[in-house]
Amino acid sequence: MSPKTPRPPQLDVEDDELYTPKVGDWSEHKYRLLWYYADLFATSMKYKWDKRCYIDLFAGSGHARIRGTSRIVKSSSLLAVQVTDPFDCYVFCDSNSDCSVALKKRVAKLNPSAQCQFLDCDINKSYNDVISRLPPHGKSCKVLSFCFIDPFKLRDIKFKTIRNLSNLLIDYLILIPRMDPARNEKRYYAASSKIVSGYLGNEAWRDMRRRGDPALPFDLFIARALDGQMKSLGYNYGGILENVMIRSTKKNLLLYSLAFYSRRELGEKFWRVTKKMSDPQLSLFR
Repeated sequence: MSPKTPRPPQLDVEDDELYTPKVGDWSEHKYRLLWYYADLFATSMKYKWDKRCYIDLFAGSGHARIRGTSRIVKSSSLLAVQVTDPFDCYVFCDSNSDCSVALKKRVAKLNPSAQCQFLDCDINKSYNDVISRLPPHGKSCKVLSFCFIDPFKLRDIKFKTIRNLSNLLIDYLILIPRMDPARNEKRYYAASSKIVSGYLGNEAWRDMRRRGDPALPFDLFIARALDGQMKSLGYNYGGILENVMIRSTKKNLLLYSLAFYSRRELGEKFWRVTKKMSDPQLSLFR
């Protein structure tokens, strides 16, 4: 890590009249976390790997409007191209073509030299397309990637996607929905529902649930089960004990947790630094 604390880019932006989805104000903490880790990762690995790649599976449009206000802020994908030492390649994916079109224009304006690939697709059907856009890892070119997974609900991401991408040398920051399973336990538990099976990559999750602690909240069961699946892939650093809980501003409801996963101890050390430096109380984005 650099001895100097990196100064994050300005978060607030003017309305450029391109497509801009709405988010809750709690998303700002998520964006801070994403930027700090991406910046630390990109700078620290610059001279240790031949190629450093950033992958965003739900990239959005690069801007987000804070719901109930006139504020517009940069979101994850646009912040990632503003790290101190830009990644050697970026792969941005989104199933919403309006987001992809807007993001491409915003990246071109903000950092025209960034080496970006834009995929307008359902990532659960197109993970091989992501892999094909990355430099091949080998003896002559060592490639390390960082992947941000930011789904809205459990149904948006399947574990098979994560499993296939994990054949790469890759760290993850994964948003785990908590409000979604908490509100929909009965519907997801129904025999006809395949949502949790797809999310966890485990058809036997209902048996696991029945054998477990009946008092354990369903959303925490989901988070622990995903943690176990990630550990089965060798992601032993980070994990559920290092999660960051994101709550609604007014009612303090748990909306989602941010889980970091790495196969390297250094990744966990970077994540702990990130959590400290991205504390909202520091207000460095304002």
